[in-house]
Amino acid sequence: MLPGGVSDCLIVRMPRRVKQSRSRLAPLAESFVKRLSNADARLRRKIVRYGFWAIGLLFLYSLMVGNYGLPRIVRLELEKSALIEANRRAMVDLIDNDRIRKMLTGDRLYLEYIARTRYHMVKSNETIYYYRGR
Repeated sequence: MLPGGVSDCLIVRMPRRVKQSRSRLAPLAESFVKRLSNADARLRRKIVRYGFWAIGLLFLYSLMVGNYGLPRIVRLELEKSALIEANRRAMVDLIDNDRIRKMLTGDRLYLEYIARTRYHMVKSNETIYYYRGR
């Protein structure tokens, strides 16, 4: 029995703490931080300035390279506009060909126009005059 009427069977013992091993770079980091805190403000400003330059250069590099880089985005935009223009031309050709097909099947005047202009056909008892010099 312990003083105060508490039995020792209720006391839970804490496990023994195991000392964690330190990394190999910990002394270097500690000495760098210690030197930086002891250094003058001019050195700290220089380190901050170099850090900002490194971050800025990394940002510019990421803008120029990769799937999301500016040159690739511009190239894709140019390709997209070329495809849209080709699609527009193909649609115009399709509409024109559909209109011509309908005229060939139902318009007798258009058939006569094609026969006279493309195939140089004439009706019977027609006289054709050709001008020399043109």
